Amino acid sequence: MPTILQTLTANRFVLMQGYCLRTDGSYFSAEISVNRLRLSARDHLSFFIRDTSLRREQEERLRTGHNALQNSSSGIVITGLDGRIEYWNPAFLSFFALTELQEVEGHDLRSFLCAPEMLNDVISSTSDGQTWTGELEMKRTNGTTFFGQVSVAPNLNTNGEPVGMVLSILDVTPQKRAQQQLQAYASELHQWNSQMQEDLNIASELHQAFLPSDFKVFPRGASLDDALLQIRNLYCPSGTIGGDFFDIRALSDHEVALFVSDVMGHGIRSSLVVATIRGLIEQLRTMANEPGAFLTHLNATYTTIFKHIGGTVVFSTALYAVIDTQTGILRLANASHPAPILLRRNAARWDRLAVVGPEGSAALGIFPDKGYTTSEFQLAQGDLLLLYTDGLSEVEGPKGELYESRRFGELLTSKMQSPIEELLNSLLADAKAFSGREMFEDDVCLLAAQVERLTTG
Repeated sequence: MPTILQTLTANRFVLMQGYCLRTDGSYFSAEISVNRLRLSARDHLSFFIRDTSLRREQEERLRTGHNALQNSSSGIVITGLDGRIEYWNPAFLSFFALTELQEVEGHDLRSFLCAPEMLNDVISSTSDGQTWTGELEMKRTNGTTFFGQVSVAPNLNTNGEPVGMVLSILDVTPQKRAQQQLQAYASELHQWNSQMQEDLNIASELHQAFLPSDFKVFPRGASLDDALLQIRNLYCPSGTIGGDFFDIRALSDHEVALFVSDVMGHGIRSSLVVATIRGLIEQLRTMANEPGAFLTHLNATYTTIFKHIGGTVVFSTALYAVIDTQTGILRLANASHPAPILLRRNAARWDRLAVVGPEGSAALGIFPDKGYTTSEFQLAQGDLLLLYTDGLSEVEGPKGELYESRRFGELLTSKMQSPIEELLNSLLADAKAFSGREMFEDDVCLLAAQVERLTTG
């Protein structure tokens, strides 16, 4: 009271901020105005007390909000609908390499954008009372740039009308750079994959070009009535490039050679091995009518070429057969390939032709000094010789059983008298039905030669 009285001697009133205690023990913040009032020749003090609890709470919220904006790691800036800056926080200054001494108020936010026209879209959205979120490339006062993830909300007046914009900016340059690097890497990877696919397609086309799919009768080009042999093939690679290969070639006017091989693996490497085998076959034409000698020399050269490829053995199974249409003699040599099947249609039976030399069979590319022997069988008119790769015989059923265990033989028996093309197509369809899958897991190659008639020398 002495302080109030002393102050009132020089001032008309005293304004105080304080707390008032209620009779129930609670208190409230108050603004108190004290005036000197003279009544009936006596001085009185007049107290006007206003409860300021709500105002104090609001001021505290404003103070807390202001502190939050000032300490936020996001750049906060408030502009008018013309894009001119009215408020900013320290993070905003930091993002744009500005200092407190530099004048920011009133500057057009467009001057901080690499594409200033983008702000027009932002203003258009917020003027309609909508929020806007996007990524903007921004430039600093030192000439460097950064990428900002920007969220914009309209700043509304008491009537709910947009009068400006509140922008929150987060520097996402590291994430953007990483994203750009990933996109560049993905683009390079796509180009590399495209090139690889193109190479695979070319290799596949070359592989297909190696296969004499148009050799359907012997002598080649003869009519079906004049043909000595009818020849058909089916080839189903499991991928873009297969590892199976076959060759058909006339050795004389009465001898024809059939060759089937299965290269380990698939892809470019297998394609290169197939190309090498085809080249070696051409080089061995002088001994092509003797299957054992043919495979022996083929194996020796093959092993020499591929023994150091990638530190692993690159082997290939192979079977070579020569049919003499004068004598009906079939000469065979086998390099660990599935045994061929001979359908003796006139006798209504079929046999597996076991072709094993005295030292056993071995695939090409394993033993460089391995020798192969020739086995002979007698053919009759109507007989059909079937050569195939293990992609057919080793097809697995749902329970893990192999197609060759029983189903293969049943199909051969049921189709004993079927035309050659029907027989091959039935084998493929039956194997797919047996596995329950439309695609084979391994390459499948079928080559069949049917004796139409034999001649005498």
